[in-house]
Amino acid sequence: MVAPQLFPRIVAAEIDGRCQNIRYRQNQFHRLKSAVVQHIDQIRDAIAADSGHSPEEVRAEICLAVKEIRTHYASLDLKKDLEVEYRVANGKDSPDGRRGVGIVYVVPCTHTLFFSVVSALSAAMAAGNCVILELVKNTMALPGILKKILPEALDADTFAITQERPDSTFLSKTLVVIQNDSAAISDRCLASSTTSRTVAIVDRTADIAAAAEALVSARFAFGGRSTYSPDVVLVQEFAMKEFVEAIIQRSSKYLGGQNGEARQTKVNPRRASPGASLLDAANKDASARVVVSGSEWGVVEVHDRKSPLLQKKASEKVLVLHPVTSLDDAIDLSSSMGTLAATYAFAAPASAKYLTQFIDSYTSWINHVPTEILIGPAYPSNHPPTRETRYSVSSLQVPRPQFVTESSSTALVRTILDATASKASNAWSEALVPLPPIGQPEGKKIGFFEQGIITGGVITLFSFVATVSTLGFYGYAAVRRLGV
Repeated sequence: MVAPQLFPRIVAAEIDGRCQNIRYRQNQFHRLKSAVVQHIDQIRDAIAADSGHSPEEVRAEICLAVKEIRTHYASLDLKKDLEVEYRVANGKDSPDGRRGVGIVYVVPCTHTLFFSVVSALSAAMAAGNCVILELVKNTMALPGILKKILPEALDADTFAITQERPDSTFLSKTLVVIQNDSAAISDRCLASSTTSRTVAIVDRTADIAAAAEALVSARFAFGGRSTYSPDVVLVQEFAMKEFVEAIIQRSSKYLGGQNGEARQTKVNPRRASPGASLLDAANKDASARVVVSGSEWGVVEVHDRKSPLLQKKASEKVLVLHPVTSLDDAIDLSSSMGTLAATYAFAAPASAKYLTQFIDSYTSWINHVPTEILIGPAYPSNHPPTRETRYSVSSLQVPRPQFVTESSSTALVRTILDATASKASNAWSEALVPLPPIGQPEGKKIGFFEQGIITGGVITLFSFVATVSTLGFYGYAAVRRLGV
C-alpha cells in the first residue's frame, strides 16, 4: 500500500513552491551526486547482476547518468533566474517565463534502470518539481539500493519512492513520466515508446564498412534490448553481398576473443523465454538464412516480407537484414511499420535527405548511430529531443508568460473599436491592402508540363517539316521528268 504520509508532505511543498528556489535545487543536486559517488560500487555491482552487461557497458551507463546530473545542475543559473523573476518589476515583458509543473511521477523502464531513473529525476529537479519515483517489488538488485540511498540523500518533503501506484485522482494532479510504454495512467503524460520499431537503411552509396560497424555495435550492445537497437536493416540489393561480408567481419571481431565470445556464453539474466529466440524462429523460417551466429547472437537475412521476423520488435542480439530494390522501396516498407522510433540512413547526403524526408520517424540519424541513445528510455514521443540530456527541462515545465507592454494588435483593435477616431478608416484601408508579391519572375520558368508541351510541339513541327520536305523533293523530281 502506498505510504499515505509521504504524499501530503510533497503536496504541501508543491503548494508553497519550495522547489522554485534555485538554491534549494542546487543543494539537492549536490546531495544526489554525493550519494551516487558514495555508493558507486554497490550501484555498479547491482547493475551488472541485473543486466549481465559487460563491465564497460556498466561503466558507460553510470558515467552517462552522472553526466545527466552534472548537465542539469549546470543549467541552474542564479543570475539569469533573478533577471527573469524581476523583469516585471523592472517594467519588462517576460514572454518566456516558465515554472515547474509541480509534481512529477516517474515510472521507469527496466532497461538500464539506473540511467533511466537518474535522467528523469535530475531533469525534474532542475525544472523545479517535486518527484515521486515508482519502484515496484521485483527480483532486481538495483531497486533495493535506490530505495535506500535516494530517500537518505534527498529532502523527504520533495522526493518520495512508492512501490504501488496511487489512484487516478492523485495522478491527475501530476505530470507522469512513463518510460515503459504502459497504458496511459494520466491525461498529462511524457511518454516513451518501447514498441515503436527502429529501422536502418543501407544504400549502395553508403560507406559499407562504417555502416556494418555501427549497426553491429548498435544491435549487440546492452543486450540488444534498447528501443534504438535496429530491428531490421534494409539493404540495397546490389550492396547486400558486400554488406554481409562486412557484417560477418565486424560481428566476429565484436564478439570474438577473451572479452567477446566467452562473454556471450553467459545466460542473459533478463531473458524471459530462452527457448523461443529469434534465432530459433529463423532456423524454422524457410525464407530466412542465418548468415553467422554464436551463443545467443546472430545475423539473419530474411527475404519474405510476410515473415514473422520482419513483423515484430527485437529484444535480442539478432540483426535482421532484408534486401530492397530502391530508395522508394525502402521508404514504402518503412512506412508500412507505422511511426518509427528512429531511422538510421546510411547513404550519400542527397539520398539520406530523401530517405529521412519521407519516412515517418520520431528521430533520424544520418550515417551514424549515436551510441548514448542505446542507454535508457526512448525520447518522449510528444516532445522534441535534446542532444545533451534525455529529458529537456522545458518538457517538465509549464509556460507562465508575463506582459507589461501592449502589443501592436492591441493598438490596432483599440483603434478600430474607437469609431470616432480618424485613424480607424486608415487602419481599415491598410487591412485590405494586397499581400506583397511572391518575387518569382513571371513567364520565365518552364515547368514540367510546359516542357512536355514544348517537346511535343517540337516533335510535331519536325515531323511536319520532314513530311513537306519529302513531298517537295519527290514533286520536284516528278516535274523534271515531265519536262524532259
